[in-house]
Amino acid sequence: MRSYKDLEREVWLKNRCSGCGACTAVCPANNLYFKEESPVKFNCTECYCEIVPPEDIEHPISAEFCKTTVYDVPCGACHDACPRVEVREMEDKYLGIYRAKSKLEIKNAQNGGVVSAILINALEEELIDGAIVIKQDNWTLEPISYLATTKEEVVKAAGSKYLRKVSPLNALKKAVMEEKLERLAIVGTPCIIEAMAKIQSSVNDLLKPFRKAIRLKISLFCFEIYDYAKMLKKLEEEGINPWDIKKMEIERGKFLLYLVDGFIKEYKIKELDPVMREGCKSCIDFTGLYSDISVGNVGTPEGYSTVIIRNKWGEGFFKRACYNGLIDFDSSVKIEEIKKLAELKMKRKNYK
Repeated sequence: MRSYKDLEREVWLKNRCSGCGACTAVCPANNLYFKEESPVKFNCTECYCEIVPPEDIEHPISAEFCKTTVYDVPCGACHDACPRVEVREMEDKYLGIYRAKSKLEIKNAQNGGVVSAILINALEEELIDGAIVIKQDNWTLEPISYLATTKEEVVKAAGSKYLRKVSPLNALKKAVMEEKLERLAIVGTPCIIEAMAKIQSSVNDLLKPFRKAIRLKISLFCFEIYDYAKMLKKLEEEGINPWDIKKMEIERGKFLLYLVDGFIKEYKIKELDPVMREGCKSCIDFTGLYSDISVGNVGTPEGYSTVIIRNKWGEGFFKRACYNGLIDFDSSVKIEEIKKLAELKMKRKNYK
């Protein structure tokens, strides 16, 4: 019987955890959590209920009440949902690739606002009940897993997020197990989307509620994600407060911070290696090969999104938003720019 112990041996101890949070979301016993989510913040001298993790740990922690390890109850949900258990190289197939831009006025929208437009159209047409997205506390820059069920909530979460703290899929468990929603869009980085694809292909009965609920998978182009605490520490050392930052963006090999005073702070991507999540070194997927739709800003000019339609399912969602007047698109995409970065990520990452 598979358990978190297998996940620990095959992924966590090899520093391959992406931090996607799929394992914590699907665990039926709520046994797994990230260190930032620890229910107890002190050392207990009366019992052994709390495990104090090292400061630099990135993978989830067990609360030591896994039903498989304690009672021999068959489970394996965490192991079956993890995108890092095995390396699955997939061919980059797609039906179409477009330059697109939302016709809606969306505050904080980045790269054309196409993801927001697709979600808003899907909600208004009742094609989905909600969307799992990441919003941000604009004062602290803390990323928050969020269930958006209205146009207004989608708009609140608009814009790219480059920091990771707790599980990006915390809202998934709430949506499926508490709200009982059965038609969800999942928006996330390639590791998150691969986890969703693993859930969809799994025959594990404990994953059935999640499998039934995933209707649309939208991947965001991603070269790497940065650890929230490490990034804030770096910025603090340079005299930059989180509330000084208006927007973050990656463009042409540079990480850009747009400050509220109008100044733009630039970093070469290589300079940020110390704050990159260790698990990103195990990722070989730049665009999100397991998605229905992939979206990013490579290959198109500022103000536009590059949209890769990977299957008929994704094509349906995209075309409906276009037909309803929410998106303008054409085929003017510099595909070679996308291929260059995808190949670079494949070569750069140690995924053995």
